[in-house]
Order: sequence, then structure tokens, then C-alpha cells
Amino acid sequence: MNFEGKTCGFCDKGKFRGFKDEVQKGIFVSAYKCNKCAEVAYTEEIMAKVEAMRRGDAEARSLIKIGVKKLGLKAKRKVYVSAKGNEIIARVSLSA
Repeated sequence: MNFEGKTCGFCDKGKFRGFKDEVQKGIFVSAYKCNKCAEVAYTEEIMAKVEAMRRGDAEARSLIKIGVKKLGLKAKRKVYVSAKGNEIIARVSLSA
């Protein structure tokens, strides 16, 4: 799906414009940024590639019911956990 010129679903005010997003040092992908709130969106194809790249250095885990309501997530959703320096990074797969 091409988001170019579409109304932003996050702020409902801006329009998406294409740009190159650096998802990892030196790795750029086509993305869309809202000209009002600066929210970034990717096509499903690009997002799948970004998630696959990030899973390469992360361990897969599943969510449990405790604490998922606060974030609006569902139990058993895949979570990819990795470490970067002194930080722990958790990425949640948006696909079921």
C-alpha cells in the first residue's frame, strides 16, 4: 500500500510523505512520515523485512496475560527481546 498523500491515522490532520528512514545504522528503507505529527509508517512488505532483520539478533518470547492490558496487547503475541549496550529492547509483532 502506498501511503503518499494519505491522511495520517495517528493525528488525523497531517498527510504522509515518502522519505528514506534509517532503521539501523547505514540501512535505509522507504517509509512515510506525517507532516504534522512526524509519525512514521511502513508498507507491510517493508515492515516484514525490518522485523525479520531485527529478529536476527533477538530472542523470541510470548506475552503472558499479566500486564498486557495496559499496553493494549493480547496474550501469546510474539515479543522479540534484544540487548543494546545497557538497554533491553522489546519489540512486539503486530501480526497475530
